[in-house]
Amino acid sequence: MTIKGRVVIAQLELHAYHGWHPHEGEFGQPYTIDLELLTDLTRPAGSDHLSDALDYGAIVSTTRRIFTEKRHKLVESAGVELAKGLLAQFPEVDEVFVRVMKLKPPIPERIAAAGVELRLTREEATRG
Repeated sequence: MTIKGRVVIAQLELHAYHGWHPHEGEFGQPYTIDLELLTDLTRPAGSDHLSDALDYGAIVSTTRRIFTEKRHKLVESAGVELAKGLLAQFPEVDEVFVRVMKLKPPIPERIAAAGVELRLTREEATRG
């Protein structure tokens, strides 16, 4: 029997320098990132050993590195690069859901956040 499930990281807060406007690249801004990584939970559920599971700390560290090391003009670009990077780093993951929310978008209206969410399968990532 195979047990498919999702490893979830909710509301990871990162400061990054993405954005179209010059001040976004100069000062950066806060983001939250939500992740769901579809994987086979059979082995870690049976062994109860961290070495058989996706390590939350490794996922967060990888996310921080990918999301902050390169500057993007659009959150769409940053989000897709993050999804592809997570699939590349964690071969046991079949699909990634990513939500990137810019907490202080540069618009005059007052809103909680604006962003993008996407779902990318390993098959889709390898096609292009």
